Amino acid sequence: MATLRSMISDARTLHRILSTDSMITDRAIASEIVDNALFLIKRETNLRRLWATDTLFTTIPCLEMIEVPISECCNYQEDTTIARSKLKLPRISEGNYQYVIQGVYSINAMGGSGTKLKEISINRYLNLLKLGSRKKDTYFWINNDYLYVTNSMVEKVRMAAFFEDNVTNDILYPEDCDCGGDAVSNEEYCMNPLDKQFACPGFLLKQVMDLTGQTLQETYFRIPEDISSEGIDGQQASARPTRSRNQSSKE
Repeated sequence: MATLRSMISDARTLHRILSTDSMITDRAIASEIVDNALFLIKRETNLRRLWATDTLFTTIPCLEMIEVPISECCNYQEDTTIARSKLKLPRISEGNYQYVIQGVYSINAMGGSGTKLKEISINRYLNLLKLGSRKKDTYFWINNDYLYVTNSMVEKVRMAAFFEDNVTNDILYPEDCDCGGDAVSNEEYCMNPLDKQFACPGFLLKQVMDLTGQTLQETYFRIPEDISSEGIDGQQASARPTRSRNQSSKE
């Protein structure tokens, strides 16, 4: 199992120059690993790949919803209520067309237990309301880091998405959740985020490591160009080996 901690260690091992330089902190390496993983994963999801994998998505098993007026998230003035997540969500990755969300499911009887909700934009849903087209389907959208659901009777949902930020324990393991899921162990609850499984498919890990090593070496070990042909200290400016005139004339 690849963790962020193990990948930081691998980056230092693969590139010896990184392991001997104290300027390059573990935080800097971790930041590059995460950024490169996000870049590669977004490339794949934009091509409609990886959507069926379990290694990429984090599941929030029991997200509590509360009833709010629809005017909270738009300028619609009619007396209509919808459901909104009680807590703000971590940042969800975005693709070319939509959020990288594998699915949102109602898990209470009043909202239709086990029903998969359909994603929609708030503007499109407002158009449906203005046209009087109130379908039986239940929709959801993300606004201001909250999850909104069109059926105000939905009390709890299960959500699987690709989050760019760490999902905190108060969201993953709510104390008052009665959704019937397995109890979380103390070890899992207290686990350092560095030791959790890193959300990246295995076939992309090598590319992530290669990009990370390349970026760090270019950033920290680039040879600066001297401002004069003689160099500041009077030495030759270029760090590259020079060729003789005889060598040049043969080429």
